[in-house]
Amino acid sequence: MTNLRTDVEKALGWPVSDAMWEDLDGDGMSWRPDRAAARQELVEAIRHRTAVYGRIPAIRAGSQTPPMRPATASSSARIDALSAIYAAWANSDLKVNWFRRSHLVPQNTPEYEAWIAGRGDYPEFQLLAPEDVDQWIMDHFNGDSPDGNGNRHIEDLLTARRPGGSPVVDLWYIASHRERALTVDSRWTLGELAKLAEDMADTYQWRQSEAATFVLTGRQPEVFVYSGSASIRHGATAACSRVTMTLDPFLTPDQVAGIYGRLKARLHSGPIKSLSEKHYRLAQHIGPHVVSRVDHPGRTARKGRPLQAGPTGLVHIIEPTGGASWQSLRRDWNDRYGHRAGRGSKGWRYGSENHPNFMRDAKKAYVRLLFPPWKGADEPVQSQ
Repeated sequence: MTNLRTDVEKALGWPVSDAMWEDLDGDGMSWRPDRAAARQELVEAIRHRTAVYGRIPAIRAGSQTPPMRPATASSSARIDALSAIYAAWANSDLKVNWFRRSHLVPQNTPEYEAWIAGRGDYPEFQLLAPEDVDQWIMDHFNGDSPDGNGNRHIEDLLTARRPGGSPVVDLWYIASHRERALTVDSRWTLGELAKLAEDMADTYQWRQSEAATFVLTGRQPEVFVYSGSASIRHGATAACSRVTMTLDPFLTPDQVAGIYGRLKARLHSGPIKSLSEKHYRLAQHIGPHVVSRVDHPGRTARKGRPLQAGPTGLVHIIEPTGGASWQSLRRDWNDRYGHRAGRGSKGWRYGSENHPNFMRDAKKAYVRLLFPPWKGADEPVQSQ
C-alpha cells in the first residue's frame, strides 16, 4: 500500500497528507485489486476533494498547538484552580445543559418511553464515556445525512455552496487520546455542538476540542495560558510567514520568550540566522532587477560551468532583467556601497576580479531573504 501511495503522489505531483490517505483508505479505495485502476481512482478522488473543499472534509488529525504549562509550581497551581472553577461554572451553563438534555438523553429506556406516553418526568441526560465519543459523533455524522453517508452529504453541501456563507463548520473533539476534526453540517446536532464548543472555548480559554469533549463527557478542560499559530507560506512570499501568539498577561517575559522559542522551533529544522547588513543590502540592491525561476538544467543555455541540479532535479535560476546585467549591478553596487568598511581589506567593494563572488553573494542573499527553509517546504533546489 505504501508503494501505491508513492505512485499516487507521483501522478499528482504533490505529497498526500496522512489525513487524506486515512480518509480514502477508510472508503476502501486503496484496496482495489487492479493497481492501475486504484491509482487512477485515488488520483481523481484527491483532485476532486481538494477542488471542492480546499482542505480535507473528513476526519483529520489535529494540528493545533498543544498547551504547555509554565515551569513554576505557582503558575501550574493557578491553571489548576482556574480549570476547576470554570468547569464547575460551565456545568451549570444553560446552553450546555440544553444541549445535553436535547441530545444526551437515551431514548431506548423505560423512563423515556414513560415520558413519551405522558406517564413520567423527562429523563436525566447521561454523559458519554470517553471511549464512546467517536462512535456517538460518527452516528450523528451519518445519521443526520439524508442518505446516511456523512462524507457524501458534506461534499454535496460544499459543491452547492454560495459566496457569503458556509453550510459547514469544523467540529474539533478528542477520541482515542487524539485531537481530531470533522467537517459537519452546521445546521444539525454536530454543528450545534461545534458552535457551542467554540463559544465555551472563547469564554473560558479552553481548546475547542476539549470544550466539545467536556459537553459530551464532563471531562474537565484545562485553561491554557497561551495559544500559538503559524501561517507558513512557501514559494515567492515565504518571507511573509507569520507566527501569532495569544498570551495570558500573568506570563513573565522569560516565559513568553521560552514559549516563542518552542513554537518557532517547530517551523524549521535548524536555526535560521539573520543575514548581515551587507547581505540584506545586496538582496535589496539586486532584487528589483532580477527574475527567478525554477527549471530543468537542460532547458537553460548559459556560458561557463554547467548548471547543477538540486535534490529535486531542478535548478533555481536568478538572472538580471530589464536591461540590467551582473556587471552593471556590480558597478552600481560599488558606486553606492563600495566605500563601506567590512571584513577583509576591500570591505563591501567587489572589484572586477571578484565579479564571481559578487554574483554568488548576491544570489545567496536574495534566496536566504525570500525563501527561508520552513518545515514542510519542497526540497530546496540549487540556485544558479
